[in-house]
Order: sequence, then C-alpha cells, then structure tokens
Amino acid sequence: MNMSMVYMFIFTFIGTLLPTFIGSLLPNIIKEDKKKITSFLSSFSVGIIIALLFLELIPHTTHHAEHIFENSIYGILLSIGVIVISGLLFFFLHELIHKITHHHHHDNDDNEACHDHLHLSEINETMDKKSLFFNGLIFLFSILIHNIPEGFVLGTMFNGESFPISGLMMSISLFFHNLIIGYSISLTFKKSGKKPFFSILVTSINGLVSYILAIVGYFVSNPIDNDLFTTILFGFSSGALLYVLVIELLPQIFYEYKNKYTFFFLLIGFALGAFLILI
Repeated sequence: MNMSMVYMFIFTFIGTLLPTFIGSLLPNIIKEDKKKITSFLSSFSVGIIIALLFLELIPHTTHHAEHIFENSIYGILLSIGVIVISGLLFFFLHELIHKITHHHHHDNDDNEACHDHLHLSEINETMDKKSLFFNGLIFLFSILIHNIPEGFVLGTMFNGESFPISGLMMSISLFFHNLIIGYSISLTFKKSGKKPFFSILVTSINGLVSYILAIVGYFVSNPIDNDLFTTILFGFSSGALLYVLVIELLPQIFYEYKNKYTFFFLLIGFALGAFLILI
C-alpha cells in the first residue's frame, strides 16, 4: 500500500462518511427546546442546499446536456425537462400516498361518526409524519444520487500526486458540506417520528455509499464521461432536491421556527456553500 492510497482512505473518509455520521448525531444531541440553535442550523443547512442545487447540480446538468447536442439552447431545454419531470414525479407520488392515507382515514370516519377534535388532530399529526417521512426519503435519495459522481470524482483526485493537495482540499470542503447535509436528513427523519437509531443508521449509509464510491474512483481513475447518463443523474437529483426544498425545507424554516434571523442564517449558509463549491 503506497502513501497516495493511505491518503485516499483517510481523507475521503474525513470528507464523506465521518461528517455524515457526525451530522446525523446532531439532531439527537441538540434539545428541541433550544429553538435558536435548531433554527440556525436548519436555516444554515437550507442555505448550503440552495448553493448546492443552483451552483453545482443544475449547472452540471446543463453543462453535460449541452455536450450532447453541442447546442446550449437544446441543452438547457433538456436540463429543464429532466428536472421538471423528476420534481413532478415525486410530487405525484407524494399526492398519491397522501390520498391513499387520507382515504383510509376517511373510510374510518364514515363507519364511525367521530366528532372528537382531539382524535382528528391525532390523525392529522400521523398523516403529517407520514408525509414528512416520505419527503425525508426523497431528500435522502436525491443526495444519494448526487453523491455517486461526487464520491467517484473525489477518489480520482488522489491519483498522480505524491501529496494530493487537490484531493485534500476537496475532502475538507466536503466535510462541512456533508456535516450539514447529514444533519438535515437526520432531522427530517426525527421530525417524522423515527427513532434516533433509524435516523442515524439511514443517514450514515448515505455517507458510506459516497465513501465506497470514492474508493472505487481511486482504483478506476476514470470519471464518468457519458454526458447523457450524467445529465439524467444530475437532473434527477436536482428535481428531487428542488421538490424537497420547496415542499418541506423552506416552509419549515420560515413558518415553523419563525425566527427573525432566519433569512440571515440562510444567507450565511448559502455564502459558505458557494465558497466551498467554487474554490
């Protein structure tokens, strides 16, 4: 085992699995009554996600789509199409699940004329948690898709240098990025009523996939170069993440926490996310 391989195993772990795991622990460490801390972290993470979406995922989608046609207009149209179709797919899946769940409870109300407002509020809370859990799965899935090329490319950056400074810098930037992403995913599952073990395990698996792909990328040393495949990959991830951002994350920070500094916290997260992406 040469030193570049040692660096790869250590630094890709620091940039992928480790921060995701630490981030998944944070919602279970921070108490719910500490609203200011929760509001800051949630708003901050949303800012990072917006930067990730609009400065990395969507530009990558458009960039590879343009290479397919060698025409920027066709590339942009294809990108928009993939993103919109992806977002609509998850929207209709969400509505279908909500309708099935609502219909199930509606049937129960027909059989038993229940006018107990407390009972109805419990039903609504259960439905909200199911909806939130579904959004959490979409969030997890979109980040998982995004981690495929990201982890793969990270691994390739540790080849060809005695000390891979470029790989080290990318690992450091990914550490902060994945720390916040891990926190956001785990918090979503926690709010959907899942136990801490489930939230931590599922979120950490997402980081593990990224770490494994970084190792694969190191040994294969050839980034994904199929433009159509990459366009669909990034476009699907963009659409899914855009859906979760609009349906769950933005309403949560602006209506649930109601902190007057929410927008400021979001801007800080966006600025840091933009810095880490663009350096």
